[in-house]
Amino acid sequence: MAEHFVTLHCEPCASCRREAWQLVVDGRLRWEESEDCPATQVLACDGDWGPPPPWIRERIVAREGTEHLAVGGPDGIPLKAVREVYGLTLPELRHARAHGIEATPVEARFLRTRAAPRAGGAQGGGQAV
Repeated sequence: MAEHFVTLHCEPCASCRREAWQLVVDGRLRWEESEDCPATQVLACDGDWGPPPPWIRERIVAREGTEHLAVGGPDGIPLKAVREVYGLTLPELRHARAHGIEATPVEARFLRTRAAPRAGGAQGGGQAV
């Protein structure tokens, strides 16, 4: 279930602060964002499970960059994990298999963790970036 709390936003000004981040909570990928304007006392926040929407992802990538990941094969992220995380169609998955994917650092760690054999039980906790 998506969590949404939104207050109408003012026109962006020098006082406005915008933050977007990803984390892993209880073995699931999650994104969060908040916008705050102390000058007008306007606050908006949002979050959901899975990869962020494109406009949120752009802000995360601008701050943190991306990591190129091979997909499939003996050294790549398993096709099933990539498809489940990103919801790719089969043609998109074939493209990812041929060219790899650009993942945010949190997505890359998440996918690598899913690809690695689990030793000693469940992965847990949250990691903010």
